[in-house]
Amino acid sequence: MDFVSTMPGLHWPALPGPRAIMRLGLLHQFAATQWWPVERLASMQLRQLAELVAHARKHSPYYARTLAHLPAQLDESAWRSIPVLKRDTVQEEKAALRSTHCPQAHGGRETIFSSGSTGKPIAVEQTTLTQLFWEAFTLRDHEWHARDVAGKLCSIRFFPDGSATPPQGGRGPNWGSATADLVRTGPVAMLDVRSSVDQQIAWLEREQPEYLLTHPTILDTLLRTLEDGRPLRLERLREVRTVSEALPEGLRERCRQLLGVSLTDIYSARETGYLALQCPEHDHYHLQAENARIEILDAGGQPCGPGDIGRVVVTPLHNFAFPLLRYEVGDYAEVGEPCPCGRGLPVIRRILGRQRNMLRLPDGRCHWPILNYKAMNTIVPLRQLRMIQVELERIEVDIVTTHRPDEATELRLGEEIQRNLGYPFKLEFHYVDAIPRSAGGKFEDFMSRVA
Repeated sequence: MDFVSTMPGLHWPALPGPRAIMRLGLLHQFAATQWWPVERLASMQLRQLAELVAHARKHSPYYARTLAHLPAQLDESAWRSIPVLKRDTVQEEKAALRSTHCPQAHGGRETIFSSGSTGKPIAVEQTTLTQLFWEAFTLRDHEWHARDVAGKLCSIRFFPDGSATPPQGGRGPNWGSATADLVRTGPVAMLDVRSSVDQQIAWLEREQPEYLLTHPTILDTLLRTLEDGRPLRLERLREVRTVSEALPEGLRERCRQLLGVSLTDIYSARETGYLALQCPEHDHYHLQAENARIEILDAGGQPCGPGDIGRVVVTPLHNFAFPLLRYEVGDYAEVGEPCPCGRGLPVIRRILGRQRNMLRLPDGRCHWPILNYKAMNTIVPLRQLRMIQVELERIEVDIVTTHRPDEATELRLGEEIQRNLGYPFKLEFHYVDAIPRSAGGKFEDFMSRVA
């Protein structure tokens, strides 16, 4: 790697700036902690959780009320007595969950919006410190999978600021904040996920990436075009990375067969940070124990064993601005056996969850809608939202909200939804008390019934 030096007159060995050095310090620790036995990792998590719980009881009105029963000494039994935090509660108790004080050294606060896999948008706060950890785990992922960051990265994702509008997309000078002030990287090219398959293929062949970052559903469609006999020549491609959606069975193998490269998946959530990274030697995932305590719980609230599937409950270890203690993210995962690679980081074999259904446009194009909940929440306080495409140009919108909007506000919300979908669909709004899950316990915020 070609490291960036911020010291005048010092080119080699490089001396990066203070924030980059902190990331390197974390990465150095991760190199050791990944090999710790699971018992030692759990013990160190509990020490950090004791700090977080003490802070939450003192500075968060919600936890001052709900954690009054905890003993002064936090142990595993006391930890498991803390009730699981539901998304509904995060919505309803947002002001009370927020810490009235955060250590100054943790840096400024930023509000993060997330729809999650349940279609229930929430807003939490994070700090400069939590962003630092996000960047450090990005570096771990690069290191684990031996990426040459001097290569060209292409990303097909959601870019709400309009910086990656098809067909040309957008460009950036580097791979992002995790590496920008640390090493010299290759360029990045970006294309909005709302582009058509034809636009994506033409863009990829023009850009010729060495690394591709996208959603599983986008990759699936690209691979289906290859299976249908359409050529896609990516002569420099070295790896595909997928994010943001559950990875369907068989997609890794199809990627290897059709593109000739490996697929590396990442499991993270906007409100909690990195949860699991794919093992560098196997297809399963290692929980990022240095970032969060992650519990996979059965229907009775007990920890699942290898081979069992349970709900994912997460506690970010370093967010003192908006503590989320035993927060149920809405996903399900299957617990795995200890990894043959020797790392003590716990294993999950797969993450289960819904995939967004495909939106069909009248001109024959298709794409997967990703809604800008941050923008919509500035118009209407959404508790829950689901859209069903019932006809080619008609979509029913079910909304759960604390305040039903007037006609003018509803029109603004409709315009925002149409902008997200990329077409002026006829929208029919229905205001309901709740939107039930499917019989399988899933929730989809978009479904299409158009053949």
